[in-house]
Amino acid sequence: MTALGWRTALLALILLGCSQSATSASDAFETNRLLGPGINFGNALEAPKEGDWGMVLEPGFFDLVKQAGFEHIRLPVSWTYHAEKISPYTIDPKFFARVDWALEQATQRGLRIVLNVHHYDELNADPVGEEARALAIWRQIAEHYKNQPNLVYFEVLNEPHSKFNENPQLWNAYLAKAIAVIRQSNPARPVVVGPVGWNSIRKLPDLKLPNDPNLIVTVHFYEPLAFTHQGAEWVQPTPPVGTAWTGTKPSWAWSWTDWSWDSGLRFSPTGGLEVTYNKGWAGLYLHSDPGAEGYTALAFRTDRAVSLSLSCNRVKSKALTAPVNLETVFSFSDCGSPPRLHDLILQNNTPEPQPTYTLSGLELRGPGKVLPLVTNEAGAIQGAFAFAADWAKTNHRPLYVGEFGSYGKAELDSRVRWTTAVRVEAERQGFSWAYWEFGAGFGIYDRAARSWRVPLLNALIP
Repeated sequence: MTALGWRTALLALILLGCSQSATSASDAFETNRLLGPGINFGNALEAPKEGDWGMVLEPGFFDLVKQAGFEHIRLPVSWTYHAEKISPYTIDPKFFARVDWALEQATQRGLRIVLNVHHYDELNADPVGEEARALAIWRQIAEHYKNQPNLVYFEVLNEPHSKFNENPQLWNAYLAKAIAVIRQSNPARPVVVGPVGWNSIRKLPDLKLPNDPNLIVTVHFYEPLAFTHQGAEWVQPTPPVGTAWTGTKPSWAWSWTDWSWDSGLRFSPTGGLEVTYNKGWAGLYLHSDPGAEGYTALAFRTDRAVSLSLSCNRVKSKALTAPVNLETVFSFSDCGSPPRLHDLILQNNTPEPQPTYTLSGLELRGPGKVLPLVTNEAGAIQGAFAFAADWAKTNHRPLYVGEFGSYGKAELDSRVRWTTAVRVEAERQGFSWAYWEFGAGFGIYDRAARSWRVPLLNALIP
């Protein structure tokens, strides 16, 4: 071959490699899109023994979800109840056969299915000590299902928490090892991974992924917990029953919470905030774990003159008297221009209590963007998913809302409104999703009556 021929061949190989790389990178977005609307088959194979939690899978359940318009099933499986505690950590063949059956029921109907590792309490409690067993379990699962069709996806671990929350780097290290084990037998199968904090959107910035083009990132959404888990017996303290969700009630912007001291706060009917400083040096204190990036100022109005000391990220920086009904703009350059804002304090700057004033127009401002800090329930959902979408865009990863739902003790109309709002926002952002769940405490199917809870079904599949 001539020198020109070698160069031409080499160029062709380089272009082919680039093409394959680009195709692989885009495949994760396509495989995520193909998931479409989904449903979790919870409380069955995730129980210590199927049936322990009142749910046993039936062939008809797969027909029902297919006929209703769902396109995939997420199958929670607690393998650790069925794997030996000592090396080689063998999974019970009879349990494998039951999972085989579930995958077959889905795939023969053309349903995609996300197969996960669920309720691995030992790994969450001791990531280092349990690592060998966890990787051995995944090695067996991956090898066992390596010849399954591309309708089958893997999910590394449901809702990492506990020790992983304390040190997210432990989670990042473990998931890289687990993915490497899976790739030994399944080089291109879609693999779902999520952040710590029970797959919290707030913890997406802590997630560091290996250079694998076939990963889909999952988050779970159950906010506000006082609504979605009202009456949930396993939550302590149990949120009281009777909390409605309208979508219009005033709310803090997503991720911002009230850490105020010696102050009374009440959302006003007009959308403002009524603030009372009950003591001298009391404070209105807003905190966000993930924070807000790219904002340079805080703006607000007060309906009377108020003596304030303003701080950002706990750096006290400026004392002023807010004028009556005129906008005050506080530049974050006065407190060091933090790249990410986590804390905002509007403190009483006097040694005496101050009477109630109404705070309105409270918002963060940055180049080309504005974030109102007082919104409504629907706005809080939009804020959460906008944060997730920004992270996904920055990191070039597709997103999957693998769980969202509300417990059956909430009133049905509120459940329908909340479910609709979450589903609509997920789809608007281009996320795939799976509702939690089919036929148990959060279920949209009444197994006793053998019928759908139609308003909830319509909220998901209009």
